[in-house]
Amino acid sequence: MDSTNGAPKTCVELSWDGGATWTAAKSTGTLATSEGSLIVGGAADTWSRTWSVGDLGDANFRVRLTNVASNTSRDFSLDQVAVRVRYQP
Repeated sequence: MDSTNGAPKTCVELSWDGGATWTAAKSTGTLATSEGSLIVGGAADTWSRTWSVGDLGDANFRVRLTNVASNTSRDFSLDQVAVRVRYQP
């Protein structure tokens, strides 16, 4: 972030059908101006749905990030997105 003015944050959504349908967005707290890592969700978080193995394949699983701030002059930077899926049948 170039500044924390405007409370910049990132919203994350997951899709299980190639992007046709998305979970409700979860957001980070206000982003910092220094480099760092953020975790959204967790090991027990199902993102309010029941997942199947087929939902998690390359053709179906998608992650969507949306950067938002009340100040439209913010510059966002992102180097990488990592996803860890925990699945127990």
